[in-house]
Amino acid sequence: MTTMARVPGPWRGRSGMVRAAAALGALSIAAAGMATAASGATAATGRASGAGAQRSRTATAGMKTGWIYDGSVSDKGYDEEWYQAQVYLEKHLGITATFTQNTPYTSQWTSTGESMATSGAKILFDPGDGGSLFYAACAKEPKVACVESNGVKPFPSNVVSVYDENWLVDYLEGMAAGMLTKTGKIGFLAAFSNTPAPVNEWLNALVLGCQATHPGCKALVDVVNSWYDPPKETEDANALVDAGADVIGSTENDPIAVEVAQKRHVWGLGSWGNGVASGPDSFVLSQIIDWAPALETIVKQVADGTFHGGRIEVFGFGPGLKLSPWGPKVPAKVRARVDAAYEQMSRGKNFFCGPIYDTAGKLRVPKGKCLSTMYIYDQWNWYVRGVTISK
Repeated sequence: MTTMARVPGPWRGRSGMVRAAAALGALSIAAAGMATAASGATAATGRASGAGAQRSRTATAGMKTGWIYDGSVSDKGYDEEWYQAQVYLEKHLGITATFTQNTPYTSQWTSTGESMATSGAKILFDPGDGGSLFYAACAKEPKVACVESNGVKPFPSNVVSVYDENWLVDYLEGMAAGMLTKTGKIGFLAAFSNTPAPVNEWLNALVLGCQATHPGCKALVDVVNSWYDPPKETEDANALVDAGADVIGSTENDPIAVEVAQKRHVWGLGSWGNGVASGPDSFVLSQIIDWAPALETIVKQVADGTFHGGRIEVFGFGPGLKLSPWGPKVPAKVRARVDAAYEQMSRGKNFFCGPIYDTAGKLRVPKGKCLSTMYIYDQWNWYVRGVTISK
């Protein structure tokens, strides 16, 4: 595949900008709010059981790991899903975990990783995708396995990047949005502007899905310039509704878009996890990610000496990626059409085929050609027709 150089700066990686004003500090699992994990964790599937599970736990018991989060592990979204995987690995594989929350995208990211490694961590996990700052720590500790989310090569040889094919869910959400919108306008909160992996793929997939069920569907986009900024997200989401959007989507770590949709009596698309609690009347659909299957495999590889880095792993529908339950107010005909498309996707049908035009009207994907998984993942550096960036 063609690789992209990682672009330094706040957009590149989920750490983006400093999030909430919570104090930064390495928190031991004993002191770090186990109640959150106990109440929020979802049951994992497809894991080892019985004697096999006991052997795995014996091999990994006591392994020290470090986790660097860009936001809160109780954000009702992205970081909380990663934290659930962390808690699962502690419980079922016996690893020990030290982690930080609200880690700023500065040299402190690097020093945090270095400190964890010198304290004995065998694996560094980077849910916040610190990018070059994380890579700097990994390069100094070549014997430590490094695992990040949403990475783009080049990166050190001891790094593995894991991510889900979120664009599959985004396309399905777009199909639903196209059937639900009355104005033909969907609003979208983008963490950053024109950023492959994952903003562009998310937005473009959403718009293409919407146009499949509502030709001429357009997306009004406000750029938040952060993965987690609830006040700014709330302001922007309301502005999108004021501009005529009657379906709101988001790349943000939290369910603010669904919450605003509930208050404004429009539809809300989830970004991470089941958003029905945030919008019982507005919620449509979302992705639910279980990071534990992919991370469990990596922990076992480190334990038995078979780990090797320098690779990107992208997983589709299966144990790690599922659709959330439908929002209770979504009409049956919408569910039926989207469910049928989901079945086709699950069997391997590629919905990202030409003709696809960009915002300038240029034909980017000719009829009969389809975008590959890795192109969508890290090379989709243009917007599809129908996208309007308002600010």
